Amino acid sequence: MSEINKLNDNELEKVAGGTLTQDEALGKALEHAQLRRDQLDFVKKAEMDYEHGRKVWEIKFYQGGLEYEYDIDAENGKILKFERDWD
Repeated sequence: MSEINKLNDNELEKVAGGTLTQDEALGKALEHAQLRRDQLDFVKKAEMDYEHGRKVWEIKFYQGGLEYEYDIDAENGKILKFERDWD
């Protein structure tokens, strides 16, 4: 008798397109900013968008009066844009 394993949405998304999950994209941004999730004041935005025909995660978070903004390629995890400003 064969066994059927169903994939959850997160797993299916990764198999279907190799797309980074929201948590993986946030992890890339935090690694670049040299921060841990528990150091953040809050995450304002973490959503998928399309720019120039490619899937991009737009990430925005705050820590210690600084606003961090990232655009991360959802296919390969490359940081496409990074900004850090005083809020």
